[in-house]
Amino acid sequence: MKILFINYDNESAVNILPVGACYVAGYAKAHGFDDIAYYSQDIYHYPEEHLTRHLSENHFDVAAIGFVAGYYQHRKILKICEAINNSKDRPFVVLGGHGPTPEPAFYLEATGADAVVMGEGELPFLNLLRALDAGAPLGDVKGIAFRNGGDIFVNAREKAISDLDAIPFPYYETLPMEYYVNKKLYNMAPTDRMIFMVASRGCNYSCNFCQRIEPGIRFRSPESIVEEIRKYQKDYGVSYVVFLDELLMYSEKRVFQLTEAFIRADLKIKYFCTGRLNIVNSNILDMLKRSGCVCIDYGIEQFDNDALAGMSKKLTEDIIVKGIELTQAKGFPIIFDIIFGNIRDTKKSLRKTLDFFKKYNDYGQFRTIRPVTPYPGTKLYSHAIEKGLLKGPEDFYAKHVNLELPTVNVTDIPNDEFVSLLYEANREIINDYYEHFKESAIGAFRKVYFEKDAGFRGTRH
Repeated sequence: MKILFINYDNESAVNILPVGACYVAGYAKAHGFDDIAYYSQDIYHYPEEHLTRHLSENHFDVAAIGFVAGYYQHRKILKICEAINNSKDRPFVVLGGHGPTPEPAFYLEATGADAVVMGEGELPFLNLLRALDAGAPLGDVKGIAFRNGGDIFVNAREKAISDLDAIPFPYYETLPMEYYVNKKLYNMAPTDRMIFMVASRGCNYSCNFCQRIEPGIRFRSPESIVEEIRKYQKDYGVSYVVFLDELLMYSEKRVFQLTEAFIRADLKIKYFCTGRLNIVNSNILDMLKRSGCVCIDYGIEQFDNDALAGMSKKLTEDIIVKGIELTQAKGFPIIFDIIFGNIRDTKKSLRKTLDFFKKYNDYGQFRTIRPVTPYPGTKLYSHAIEKGLLKGPEDFYAKHVNLELPTVNVTDIPNDEFVSLLYEANREIINDYYEHFKESAIGAFRKVYFEKDAGFRGTRH
């Protein structure tokens, strides 16, 4: 059975390594389905017509596409599926990921795909491949939705794999890895070579804007993570790891297990991780620094106690300030994730958040404030349905047309005022950002000319 994984073109400044699809591919390959290829539209920017020709000229039994629930991704998948459907040798089409999992019937109708893998893909996709290979009925396959003629069926979900160490490493060997390892993100040096990894899956919090593809949180062993890092150091010369975990900083105990393993193994890596301001403390930060962490991403979202409670963030203003000040005192660059427009957000909460952001902004990244989006599968989406603001997935994607435009307004702020507030807040952030770097650039030249700073290598370096 020939299987093609399609990595769609996100048209972003950085197309990241398709870790999820490669995990699924690696699991299928380890269980006997080893005729696997990748179609790298993300790297080569092929038009959809190229995919149609590729499928017409090269036989594949299954084509698989994983994607998230964004407006761009939704429209892109519609185009890709149309291109597949137009091919002369159309394969069996499987969709997966955060995009189709909450609304599988909708996506089967919208795309003409044959099946949707729901939740984490390794085991359901393998179940599906085995059924297709044996000619068995798909109604018995856990973890999928499928079409049978004009009818659509949604089967029972498959249990998530509890032992993450039992899952093989992602299958990267046939990807053009030089493209991915040379990307630059998150406080990387120009000479760093990077890889994306996951040390855990899931999250133990329940923020109302976040979609949980599987319940709870599960962890890989430190030994498995060290082994994978060593593999990438050997295979690709990797010096920097981006941990894509929803929450790497789960607890002090977990952080110590990981960081002590990194130090014992003498990995000599730098890495980025996600953190939690109600968890972070001085001991955690010291261990992160000793083991190579150089950047932390905190999901702050808002700086207002009532707004934070409304989104079930489990943070307070005092906790946020204490955690941010401690992290910055330890010398860590911070990525601030901030959104506006949740259930209890107000003009006052936005002003407080904006003042907080400007006070603690380290200018390590260009960050703006985006409106919250009630993606299908989130509690906020259910809230919008209950309030009559959304009718379902088709209505959602009709209204979700851009990350900077509100999909729906769940606040008590009038729509016109809501947009104006968001515009003025981002105008203030942008002016502040460029003013900072204007002064920084002028200061660098002042040091070169008048202090003979020979270490400065120019603005274009």
